[in-house]
Amino acid sequence: MVRKNKAEDQYNERMTKKREMEEQLRVMDQTDWSGIMMICIHGQAENRIYGTIVNRCLSSPLPFCGLDQLILKIDEVCELAGKPMLSMYPRFLQAEMREQYAELSKRGEKNGQKKQEGWQEMSDIIKRQAAVTKEVMEIQILFRGNATMQGRLRCQLSSKKYVSFRSALELFRMLKEVEVRFCENSRLHEADSGFTDVKRKDEKRGKAI
Repeated sequence: MVRKNKAEDQYNERMTKKREMEEQLRVMDQTDWSGIMMICIHGQAENRIYGTIVNRCLSSPLPFCGLDQLILKIDEVCELAGKPMLSMYPRFLQAEMREQYAELSKRGEKNGQKKQEGWQEMSDIIKRQAAVTKEVMEIQILFRGNATMQGRLRCQLSSKKYVSFRSALELFRMLKEVEVRFCENSRLHEADSGFTDVKRKDEKRGKAI
């Protein structure tokens, strides 16, 4: 009976994830706006979430590991897309990093925005991501004023409601809440299934042998 309930829970979880993906797909299908990012969380390692960023201006999902990398890459996607436009150019410590950042907008202008007929490809990408995604978030970048980002986010923790952020720092704090909750749930799930850190280490050791 317990096994049956667990199987039903897993099935319901998969179906919920599928519905979420389809909802995100409809949102992205209804706009050409490149500021919409779908964040697919694949898992956690050492209390840091990892996964991919899906955006219409990217030919393939962009991997990230950790919140710092996630936020920086979201900004880079916006720069690559050319919108929302920066109201103030960011400062860097090294000229090399400043030049690399400047190259993003040049690449975006060269490649051009993804055409509408390419939507089927994006749909396929999202469906493939659904197979490995454990949780999904939607982040919309509305503005990039004062060398930071403003927009809104919605996820399971916000009860699927949009919550606005006024800076990358506010976005980081919100994402930290998501990361902490996700990592706690992952540990509880592993403990419930009996797949502990000790077993994981033993498994890795066995593969190495």
